[in-house]
This record gives sequence, C-alpha cells and structure tokens, in this order.
Amino acid sequence: MTINQFKYIRAISKYRSFSKASEMLGITQPALTLQVKKLEQEVGFMLFNRTQKPLSVTKEGEIFLQKTAQILNQIDQLQDLSATLELDIKGTLTLGIIPTIAPYLVPLFMDDLQINYPQLTVHIKELVTEDIIDLIKNGELDAGIVATPIQTKGVNFKTLLYEKFYLFVSEKNKLYSKPAIKVDEIALTELWYLNEGNCFQNQVNALCKISDKITEKQNLKYQSNSIESLRYIVEHRGGITFIPELATLTIPPDQEDMIKSINGLQPVREISLVTARFVAKQKLIDVFVEVLMKNIPLNMKKIKGDMILDTEIVTD
Repeated sequence: MTINQFKYIRAISKYRSFSKASEMLGITQPALTLQVKKLEQEVGFMLFNRTQKPLSVTKEGEIFLQKTAQILNQIDQLQDLSATLELDIKGTLTLGIIPTIAPYLVPLFMDDLQINYPQLTVHIKELVTEDIIDLIKNGELDAGIVATPIQTKGVNFKTLLYEKFYLFVSEKNKLYSKPAIKVDEIALTELWYLNEGNCFQNQVNALCKISDKITEKQNLKYQSNSIESLRYIVEHRGGITFIPELATLTIPPDQEDMIKSINGLQPVREISLVTARFVAKQKLIDVFVEVLMKNIPLNMKKIKGDMILDTEIVTD
C-alpha cells in the first residue's frame, strides 16, 4: 500500500467518478484505475461499486476509507510539525462554519486575527453541518464551528458560546408593540423560516412544533438558507422570523425595536468547535480559538437560558 493510493481513493470517494478524480489529481484515468485495482487486490475486497452511476463506495470500502483518512491526517500532522514547533505562528487553517453563524461570528475576530498573526492564513468555508463533519473526518478541514449537540462519532467537540433565540417582528404585525412574545402567540402562517434540514430550523421546529403545512395559507412562500434574507422579507413583507443572538448585533439602530425577546422558557443554542480525534494543527487552532473567545461578547460565554435546543442532526 502507498500513501498515493490512499489519496487516490479519497479523491474517487469525494467526486464519485474516476474521470473527475483523475482530472483533479493530475494523473491519467488508466493510471488511476490501475493503482486502485492494485490496492483492491492487496486488501482482498472491492472498494467501489463501479456498476452504479455515480459510483458508490462498498461497505468494506467505507471502513477502509475511514482508516486511511486517519492515516492521511496523521501524515499531515508530520508535515505541519516543523511549522508547529517554530515560535512564529504561521501556516494555513481551513475552517468550516455553518451559514447561520458565519456572517455574524467572522467579523468579530477577523481583524484581530490578521493584526496579531499576519502569517496565519485562515480559509473559511460556509458549509452545512453534515458536510463539515464529513470533511473533518476526511482531513479536508482542520476544524469547524457548528451548533450542537450532534450525534456522531470520530470527532471532538468544545463548547464556545451560547446564543439566545429572538424574534424579528415586522412593524405591521399585531405583536410588534409587545417587548416580549410567547411562542404560542405566533401565528405560524405569518412565520418565515429556513429550509428544512437546517439545524437552526430544526431547533425552531422543536420550539414551535411546526408542521409542513404552516405556509398553506400564504400566497408567497419563501424558504431560504439565509437568516438575513428572512430578515429583509420580514422588514418589507411583514410577518415574523426567528434570529440567533449574534444576528442581533448587526441590526441597525432604527430596527432594534423589531427585536423581541421570547417570553417564558428561554431557549438557547450551543455553538461548538469540532475537530478530528487526531488534530494536525493544534497550535494554530489554539491560537484561533484564543482570538475568537477574546472577541465574543462576555454574556455569551456562559449558558443563560432554560434549555439547549437539540439540532436533531445525526451523522455516521
């Protein structure tokens, strides 16, 4: 077995195509096919089901790929070791952050990080939770920031902050005059919400007991992956949407009266750092977390709600 073979099968698994993988790896498809066949002969089982389009990974292949991902991650650790041992903080950190956090969290730390660690490059990708977990396990991301709890294996979580849930209410809405609103006061037909499967929306669903039929009476149905899009819809169209606490920091002063607390049981969401069990760039991650935590509002660093809402996310 060779390290290159491990990289080859990782690419094939990612792109589900020998031709696409060979193109991205910069080798010919016949050479790639030959190397995979040699590896399969050595291990004694098929790694890929080539009869399906796109091709799929066999059950044995899934287990093998998980092990090779750990090996490739440890090799990355060795390659990064010299930079890690140096006094200067330098290198590249690749992070995945879910879309309902990234637009609000990144501006808090990016200037401080650039000023204090100019030789540290941070590459941030907005990705859904499942993709972040998968890419961390495969060694393609160094770390991620996601909403937790999550049911999964093979990664570690470290709690960073807690966010309250708030309501963003149109001036046209009958609940606008109230400083705090009970969840059961909300007319669900007036509620704008994120696409199903988004972890933030999963938490809102649990909070409101939302069904798939809540928009039946709406003549305009707008489902989005962006909290900002929903905020603009509420501003111009009317209605209500849920927003996380970090999002309230970006709302202009003339719209602050549209932010309403939730009366009664105070729901919060837990935001955590996720890393692989074997971390290749621990020193760089530690520096990043240090800068991040220094710039997070103090009141968000400790839990101050009655319940942490489940994300309802389960991954392999």
